[in-house]
Parts: sequence; C-alpha cells; structure tokens
Amino acid sequence: MASLGATPGRAPPAAGLGEAMASFPSPAPVRGPEEAAVEEDEEEPAEIHLCVLWNSGYLGIAYYDTSDSTVHFMPDAPDHESLKLLQRVLDELNPRSVVTSAKHDESMTQFLGKLDSQEHREPKRPEIIFLPSVDFGLEISKQRLLSGNYSFIPDSMTATEKILFLSSIIPFDCLLTVRALGGLLKFLGRRRIGIELEDHNVSIPILGFKKFVLTHLVSIDQDTYSVLQIFKSESHPSVYKVASGLKEGLSLFGILNRCRCKWGEKLLR
Repeated sequence: MASLGATPGRAPPAAGLGEAMASFPSPAPVRGPEEAAVEEDEEEPAEIHLCVLWNSGYLGIAYYDTSDSTVHFMPDAPDHESLKLLQRVLDELNPRSVVTSAKHDESMTQFLGKLDSQEHREPKRPEIIFLPSVDFGLEISKQRLLSGNYSFIPDSMTATEKILFLSSIIPFDCLLTVRALGGLLKFLGRRRIGIELEDHNVSIPILGFKKFVLTHLVSIDQDTYSVLQIFKSESHPSVYKVASGLKEGLSLFGILNRCRCKWGEKLLR
C-alpha cells in the first residue's frame, strides 16, 4: 500500500510537461490569401506614359510602361483626321499622361480638346502635356535614342555595334515614330518617372524596346507591302523629277489607281 502514496520530494508530472511545452517557440501566424492580396494592392500601380505625333495622315506612337520599364512603339500607321486609331490606342492602354508637341494641326487640337473636356471619363482622363516642338526634332531624337544608357546593352559594345543593334530593333525609317520616341525620352528625363528621389546622375531604367500592335489589328510594314506588290516605289526616269524621287511601279495600287488628282491618290492609298 506504500507504493500508492506520493513519493516525498518528487514534482508532479504535469508541471514537467508544462515547462517542456514552454521551451518550444510558438508558431508564427500564417497569412491568409486575403491579407496577401491586400499587401499586393498597396504596391504602386503601373502607369503608362504615352507620346503621340500626327502629321499628314500618319500617326507615330510610343509609350513607357512602369510595370516592366519597357518602351513600346507602334510604327507609323495611317489614321483619318478624326483620329480613330488614336482613340483605340487610348481605350486599350488607358495612359496616365499623353505627351505631344505644342505645335500641331487643327485635327489634333480638336481631339485633345474633347479628351480634356471629359471630366467624368472612366477610367480617369489622362494628363495632357505639351512639349516644345524642338524636343521632337528628327535628328535630336535619333541622337537621344542612340546615346541613351540601356541596361540590356553591354558596356563592351562599340558605338558602331550599338547603332547596328538599335537599328535592328527600332524602325528608324518611320520618322514619326522616331520623333515620338525622342519626345518620350525627353519627357521621362524631365519628369524622372519612378526615380524622383534618386540622384540626378541616375537615369530612367529602360529594359527594352518592343513593338506595339493593337488587339485585333494586323500590322504590315513597308517591306511586306513591297514584296506583295501592294505598293511598289521605283526611281523616276525623268531627269526633271529627280528631286521628287520616286514613282509608283507595277503594283496593285498602280493598277487600281484611276484618280485624276493627288488628293484622290492619297485617299486611295
């Protein structure tokens, strides 16, 4: 019967179990999917800054996307005076700002006026920014593109190799697009998008140049037009037409063209 009594000086077994449990750290609380989604929403939303030029029935577009630090461009594309193509671009991209030249024609003035008057536009209407026309000069835009510091180009490249590499990506024969790219780089350098708190020697990060094509739209370049003989430009045989340059050769456009004036030819093209 003595074996059933408590042994003097021995602690109860429950106390030892509690001390052992206290020596282990308590597990950290696991975040649920809702809390993780809230933290993602608190991050800065991506912004698109669009630069556009319209001249003589053609549209040049370039934009910078802060989500991937990439510059996108659309080669020179024909657009009507009502700028329906530009409206499609705005509807698809929803840019934070629209940059253009302070010197533009009446069609662009009316379009930007209507865009600026849409106070209750959903999503929010973009900020319209005018830069001096000199910032969109062709030669200065080319120089700005070729002299930029890009992280995707190694430092070991020579100046000639850099020009050849960029020429394989950027269509320098699309003059409006080149001017739009130059104006976009000028705007980014002035506003310092995303690096407002950095030193002035820190440049805007550009991780690549990509071609932009609207959804449900087929893009055809000039080489494709020429190979399919839709348009075919040839040197004019007349010595008096050397200054004007080219004439239409054997092409689908030349066969179907029965217009009597230049305005009709331009509209048919």
